[in-house]
Amino acid sequence: GAGDGRAASLHVLRFAELQTCTDQTAFSDAMADLFAHSCKGFGTGVLFGEVLRGVLSIVRQHHVAIDANYMTLVTNVLCIEGMATTLLPGYNVLDAARPLLETHRRLPRPLFRALLPAITATKRMIDLAFMLLLPSEPGGK
Repeated sequence: GAGDGRAASLHVLRFAELQTCTDQTAFSDAMADLFAHSCKGFGTGVLFGEVLRGVLSIVRQHHVAIDANYMTLVTNVLCIEGMATTLLPGYNVLDAARPLLETHRRLPRPLFRALLPAITATKRMIDLAFMLLLPSEPGGK
């Protein structure tokens, strides 16, 4: 979310208990380059699916191991981003997730988990406000 490819590379390297990446510095450099061009952070019109596909390409190139649960999550995010882009072109998944991601980054894990219901309710209200701003369908449907 913050547009920091080096920080993102460190997170990706933790997506597996046993890491197979042979050159973590080269991986980090490649991620920094991708983010410099494609992921400048929140509010910059990031095409999240494009960034994820770029990350997956770099992961494959550098033989980075990713556990199945994380890979499933990435696949689901790609599907959600694709559907959101098709159904609501003005909706940016990364920007919409900002309150949740920023809160997760700043709070200790136990506190974040305790506050998650309130954070989720706030996110729903923000999404509802976005939906109410959308033009209604032709024909009044």
